[in-house]
Amino acid sequence: MHSPSPPTPSPATPAPSTTPAPAPASTLPRNGVPPQTIVIKLGTSSIVHETTHQPLLSKLSAIVEVVVDLKRHGHRVVLVSSGAIGVGMRRMRMERRPGSLVGKQALAAIGQGRLIALWDNLFSQLEQPIAQILLTRGDISDEIKFGDNDTLSAITSSMIHADYLFLLTDVDGLYTANPRKEPGARMIEVVESVAGIRREVSTNTLGSSLGTGGMETKLIAAEIATAAGVTTVITTSQSPQNVFKIIDRVLPRPPHTLFLASPTPLRDLKAWTRNTLNPSGSVVVDGGAYEVLAKRESGGRLLAVGVLGVVGVFAAGQAVRVVVLAGGREEEEELSSRFEEGEGEEKQREKEISESDVIEVGRGLANYNSAQIMAVKGLNRLVSVIAHCVMGWIADVFFLDSALLPRVLGYADSEYVVENITIRSGAPVTSAANSSPAVLARGRGMQSLWLILAGNSHPELAQAVAERLNVPLVPVTVKKFSNGEINVKISESVRDEDVFIIQSGCDDVNDNFMELLILISACKTASARRITAVIPCFPYARMDKKDKSRAPITAKLVANMLVVAGCDHVITMDLHASQIQGFFDIPVDNLWSEPLMVGYIKREIAGWRDGIIVSPDAGGAKRATAMADKLGVEFAIIHRKRNGKSLSAPEHMEILVGDVQDKVAILVDDMIDTGNTLTMAVKTLHEKGAKSIYALISHDEYEYD
Repeated sequence: MHSPSPPTPSPATPAPSTTPAPAPASTLPRNGVPPQTIVIKLGTSSIVHETTHQPLLSKLSAIVEVVVDLKRHGHRVVLVSSGAIGVGMRRMRMERRPGSLVGKQALAAIGQGRLIALWDNLFSQLEQPIAQILLTRGDISDEIKFGDNDTLSAITSSMIHADYLFLLTDVDGLYTANPRKEPGARMIEVVESVAGIRREVSTNTLGSSLGTGGMETKLIAAEIATAAGVTTVITTSQSPQNVFKIIDRVLPRPPHTLFLASPTPLRDLKAWTRNTLNPSGSVVVDGGAYEVLAKRESGGRLLAVGVLGVVGVFAAGQAVRVVVLAGGREEEEELSSRFEEGEGEEKQREKEISESDVIEVGRGLANYNSAQIMAVKGLNRLVSVIAHCVMGWIADVFFLDSALLPRVLGYADSEYVVENITIRSGAPVTSAANSSPAVLARGRGMQSLWLILAGNSHPELAQAVAERLNVPLVPVTVKKFSNGEINVKISESVRDEDVFIIQSGCDDVNDNFMELLILISACKTASARRITAVIPCFPYARMDKKDKSRAPITAKLVANMLVVAGCDHVITMDLHASQIQGFFDIPVDNLWSEPLMVGYIKREIAGWRDGIIVSPDAGGAKRATAMADKLGVEFAIIHRKRNGKSLSAPEHMEILVGDVQDKVAILVDDMIDTGNTLTMAVKTLHEKGAKSIYALISHDEYEYD
């Protein structure tokens, strides 16, 4: 129900409390609004008084009534509650919030039990049981750094695929200026882009002395939530009944700011960091730090010793670019010497780094704001010389940084200034110090993180993957001789590189597969360090067992050929049979399309909550039941049966499990070839009274005229 602020690296973090999700069957939607999943975040200033620290029982009771009423109308509600530190301060009779992390953690531990007891008492007055959900740090922190409950609520809303996130605060929306100081400040009613609105509004509403965040943290939360497809609302906690009015779109419109959800949501939190969160500034690193970050052993974490400076102004918890100096080692040494020689602050400002001086090599999440990182980087620059001279210098730097950060900043949430760093593919691993901007931007002429090659099976897919990863495709020429033999030419060196070859097994499967084998062999003989075959549609996947006399197990033969050609790793999608992975003695990753299908159903299929997932054959029962469980709907299985014993006897289908009468039927299957099974399944569903029918197929091998 409450997440202590700031969180610690190791213990379990108490998180949102939730009312039970299922609504009674007799529950009727209010004003025709279908049941929604709603996350409500309540700040400390809405829970306890700022000076006396007494719980605000009248306000809390009003919120409880709204939550119970929401559930009564079929909505599912999660309440993310701050306030444990405030309640702890009341218990310990403390007037000021402690500045140290240890003090905050102690107060949170004291107040947490009393806070959940308070919520339980209030909800029990309306006979509504509640549950407290505990999230371990591993559930979240490997994906994204959170240091306040606004961000935690955004992460929670994404994890449960919520429809709405309500950030209840002490102001009624987002303003162009601080409404407490500027009477003419105008409230922003609708925001389409958080990145675009930052330049127009005030984020100086810092909240109460009890809270950790302000309007800036709410903008960060809105940015995360909307990127995940969650409509986000900032409104006042003084009128919690406005939640109903906003959901029902009642006029006159209650005061609030509405952040529109992204039409193409990204559910993966690492993808937000890499692709969606708009970087608010840049952290400039030296060549040594860049070399370490480019290695997996670094864990994507940056120590202050590797920082040369910052570009722009950003807050803790915001996304930042990780950049290197375009001028190379000479510019790096010149910048370092300024601090060692003790240049004045005014002179240093004259030589500030700008965006034109740097090249982006990655992105991450800042643990400290830009001013704090600037403060600690100067001191750590002085100890870096000692650290590099000692065997095992990474450990030495770690301890030096750990000691210096709290001395300079007065506290230290983490010894790392930036975490969750993703180095851009195509960027060089070796030091950027002696490289020109042209070489850095292209990422060639030196060792890169990986190279992407593509055959002729699906060049559009390969190009889309390369663009998403921001790395160019390695030029490959594939020609055929007059007798049909395939000739391959790779136009760049792949020596000691991690190579990914994208080639599917669809359409002309034999030519495409032979082309893939030749590409793998060519990379192997060219001394590639590691070769990964990305095969979205695995060839001959249906021939995975000996189902009759003298039948070949061709899928096993395909596996053997890939290994003999020199493949080190296979990535495929929706294998027809999972046991095919056992045919290999090398790693095989079988990706599932199920999360994409579930997201598509929720976004694109009207009435999916009254739907049923249908498998057109018994072999797809596991897939259908898994999707039905994730969507919270029923499932059905269709069986194909001959009307006689003869192979030429007519066939029909019958529903073995499930009732599709007056329901939205959603057929899911891994592959379509002739389309006969799908056609018969659709006909059967129509005959059984399905209201509407959709089909979702992973691999389309149908021959279109």
